[in-house]
Amino acid sequence: MVQVNTDESPTLSGRFGVRGIPVLHLLRNGKSVEQLPGAQQAEAVVSWFRRLQAKS
Repeated sequence: MVQVNTDESPTLSGRFGVRGIPVLHLLRNGKSVEQLPGAQQAEAVVSWFRRLQAKS
């Protein structure tokens, strides 16, 4: 997991279409394949990761 400051990396945030923060992106081969926008409870983030892991 990496945290990116969108003010310091506008090109990177533009590349992934970041419209609001916070947002989590799952990258596969350099492309965003899943997003989880907005502030989330820890349980929601864990559930999101587990769902993605089950898809793999």
